[in-house]
Order: sequence, then C-alpha cells, then structure tokens
Amino acid sequence: MSIFFFTLLLGNICYAQNNEPLIKISDLDSLHNQFYGQASEEAYLVHNKLLRQSKKLSYDQGILSAYKSLMWYYGVSSKANIDSVLHYADLFETKVITKSIKADTLLIKALKLPQYYLNKGQILANGFGLPEQGLESYFKIYPLISEGDTRLFIAYNVSIAEIYYHKFQYDKALEVLTPLLKDTVNVGSFTKKILLKNISANYVQKEMPEKSYPLHKELLNLAIKTNEVSEIWWTKNQLANDYFNLGDFQKAIDSALVVRKYCLENKEQQLIFNNTAYLSTFYHAAGNLDKAIAYRKEAIQLAHGSEYKKDTYDRLAEYYTENKQYLKAIETYQKKDALVDSLRSNEKKALSNYIDSNIKLLKEKQKSQQISFDIELLEIENKKQKLYYLSISTILVSIILILGSILLFRKYKKGEKIIEVLKSNEKKLLEEKIILRENELEASAIAFSQRIETLTLIKNELNEIKKPVIPKLEAAKQKVNDLIKSASDVSIITKRIESEYPTMSAKLLNKYPNLSDTQIRYCLLTKMNLSIKETATILNVTPDTVKVARSRLKKKLNIPTDVSIKIFLDQLSKE
Repeated sequence: MSIFFFTLLLGNICYAQNNEPLIKISDLDSLHNQFYGQASEEAYLVHNKLLRQSKKLSYDQGILSAYKSLMWYYGVSSKANIDSVLHYADLFETKVITKSIKADTLLIKALKLPQYYLNKGQILANGFGLPEQGLESYFKIYPLISEGDTRLFIAYNVSIAEIYYHKFQYDKALEVLTPLLKDTVNVGSFTKKILLKNISANYVQKEMPEKSYPLHKELLNLAIKTNEVSEIWWTKNQLANDYFNLGDFQKAIDSALVVRKYCLENKEQQLIFNNTAYLSTFYHAAGNLDKAIAYRKEAIQLAHGSEYKKDTYDRLAEYYTENKQYLKAIETYQKKDALVDSLRSNEKKALSNYIDSNIKLLKEKQKSQQISFDIELLEIENKKQKLYYLSISTILVSIILILGSILLFRKYKKGEKIIEVLKSNEKKLLEEKIILRENELEASAIAFSQRIETLTLIKNELNEIKKPVIPKLEAAKQKVNDLIKSASDVSIITKRIESEYPTMSAKLLNKYPNLSDTQIRYCLLTKMNLSIKETATILNVTPDTVKVARSRLKKKLNIPTDVSIKIFLDQLSKE
C-alpha cells in the first residue's frame, strides 16, 4: 500500500513538473539574479525550476546559470555535499567548452566566468578543505582579468593568499596581500575591509598582535563609520584575541563574553563559533580547564568546515589529556581520525572527478572541432556544386581536388599512426634509459660503500700494529685516515643522487616541508634500493641509526605499515 502511494505521489510530481506553465526568458534571468548566492530551501527550489524551464526553452544561458547556482547551493548550504558540487561544476564546464568565445560573446559575458571560478575555488578550498583543487580553479581566473579591473585582480590575489594561509605559509600570503593595500583608493571600503581582514588573519596566525591589533582597530573604525553591526562585533571578537596574544587574559575573556552575549541574543551563528573557540583558548591559558573543555565541546557543534572541526578535536583532546580524562581524549582523537579519513576520501573524489571532467571536456572540444570541420567541408561542397553548373571542366577539377583531399587525408592518418608508434618507442627507450641510469647510480653507491668499508678494515688492521713505532707506518695510517675522510664526504655521492633525481627532492619538500636535509638524503638513498648496511657506511653511522631514522621517516611521511619507503617513493616519483 505504501509503495503504491509513493508511486502515485511521484507520478503526480512528475506530471505537475511537465505541465507547469513556461516562464519568459527575461523573467528567468531576473529570478536567477534574485536568488543567486542564497543557501535557502526556497533558492534551491527556484534554481531547479529555472533548470527545468530553461531546458524546455533550450535556453543555454538559463541552463548554465542554474548549474552555477546549484553548485553554489551544495557548497555553502546545510546540505553541503562535495559530490553534488563537483557534479554541477562538471555539467557547467562541459557545456561552456562547447561555446565559441567569438560567436557567443554575450553569453560568455553574462555567465561571469571569473565569478564562477572564484566561487568554485572558495567552495573547494575553504568549504571542503581541498586547497589544491581550489587553486586549480583560481588559476583559470587570471587570463579572464581585463586591464583596469582592480576589484577582480584583488579578489584573485586574496584567494591565492588564502591557499597560502591554509598551507600555513603566512609570510607568502602577506607578500601577496600587503602591496594590494596601495590600490584600495578606487575600489571602496568593502575591498579594503577584505584586504585588512586577510592581512590581519595572517598576523594572528604568526602571533604578532602588535601588527594585527592596529589593523583590527582600523577595521572597527570602518565598520562604525558605515554602521555595519555584524562587522563591528566580528572585529570586537578579533580584538579580544589580540588582547589575549598581548598577554591580558582577563581583558580577553571579558571582551569575548560581551561578544558572546550579542551573538546569542542576535543568533549570529557564523560569529559564535570563532567566539566560542577563542573563549576555550582564553580559559585554558587562564588555567580553567573545565570551562576550556566546555567551550571547546560547544565549538565542535558549531564548526562548519572540516578543517575547523579537525583543529577543534585536536585542542579538545589536548585539554582532556591535561585534565587526566584519558578515555575521552582517546575517543576525541578517534573522531578526529574519522574526520581526516573523510577529508582524504573527498580529496580522492575531487581528483578523480577533475580527471574525468578534463577527459570529458577534451572529448567535447574534439566534437566541437569536428562539427566545425564538417561545416567547413559542407561549405566547400556547396561551392563546388555551384561551380558544377558553370562548366564541366570545373566539375573535373573539383573531383580531382576531392580525390586529392581524400588521399592526403589518408596519408595524414597513416602519418599520425606512425608518429604514435614512434612516440611509444621513444617513451620505452626513455624509460629503459632511466632504469639503466638508476642501476649505474646504485652500483656506484654500493661501490662507494664498499670502498669506505675496505679502507676502514685496512685502518683497523694498521691500528693493531702498535709496537714498534715505525714512522712510515704512521704516515701510512694518516694517509688511510685522510682517504676515509675524503671518501666519507656524503655531499659528493648525495649531490650526484640529487642530480639524478632533481624532482624527487622538490616533490618531497613541497609535500613535506618539515623534512630535514638528512632525511631527504635517507629518502634518496632508499630510492636507490641501498641496504641498511650500505646506507650506514655511506653516511658514516651505525646500522641501528639507519633503522631508527627510517622508522621515524616512515611516520613523518604517514606511510602505512604494509608499504615500504621504497615503494612509496617510487609512487611519488610517478605523480
């Protein structure tokens, strides 16, 4: 009975949608502009209706606007979902690629592509903790920035700086942002406030309250001047954090509690999270662990972004540990690990979708080019048919040209296949050459290791001859010592290794910036498949030292227990 009722209800919904009256195109555009950027349930229903209506009218601008709006909705609403964001982004970009910039200039302009790529990047980087995928979207904005568009140029650079911020590279973020303050004269107070907020945020992370405090005071004055109540209280919350970093804990707590009262009375959900997290930190510093834990637990419930939740779990677990509530600390760490696993899963989904999307875009582009080519061929055929009526000779010439074109086309196709085979062979030869060079380098390193080992044995045997003291024997011992020192110069072999794997060191440092030079050397020697004993000999350390170093290195690189460092490095080199 319930199945029958559900089927009947679904049929009625489909019937109602199919029979809804058509809306004028001008009204479609007006509704889109009215509801774009909103995260309400009403906006969701409106954008779905716009999509259905636009498809019925074959109105491309309406279809693309609906895709863009739905991507935004699933990125910022309470129903935030990475799969839906990527789905609608893929639909939008796949359809846009089929449009010609020359033929569809008005459509391309109406879609505001820079705004789309900016929104997509912010959703991926800030909403789902995927800075690399966000950066990929930001890079598409730069070619679209027209000369003199200061507002878009600043928005682009602020977005790039946010990526540095997420990567904890605050100095680089400040390098990007600080020069932009000079260009705020012609763009108004809104853009200036965005810059001041981002610059001060980086100074806060660098724990430089002497820099962030005057910026927050300037922001507060701007907010008071323009009577923006929410901005006033946001800035007061930041000033409370400045008081804390300047060492006045009680003033920080008192200021934050005033802000909290305003948030609770006015239901400022976005601000209450930061305020609650600050209060937890302030009470922890003041020695009140119970209140620090209570506010941190509340902050977890209020946190929206995954990155914020992860940091909040970490802090709460630390407070539980300090309070000797070890079981709760373990439980909190487990929740944090589950969240991290979810983030990694999202990263994989985003990467997979990005690859699929690029392949789809490439196919669509090829289709578009083929259609253009077919149209051009048809135009040529039409011209030839017109010439046919003028003279028989022209017909013969046209036939010859067509046959010649076909033959040339076939030769071109054969040539393409030959080029593909040659490229394939060239790739194989290159791979074999790389393997050969790796083997040569490995053999050199092993020989290097054996040379040091042999010299060390000779040294030990000479040292056993203690009496009588023979000057020439002592001189020989000194020469052996000198040879061992020169042979033990790790920089010689490591420089050669680094020259063979130039991108390996860069990839490791880019992905794991905290690795030391010694740890990089361990990675390169392991990549060469050297044994523990050979590595110890080259680095002039004990085998136990190498074992401990490799074990620590494996933890630092987050390598699973069932995967060796060598396999991990081989996979990294292929990325």
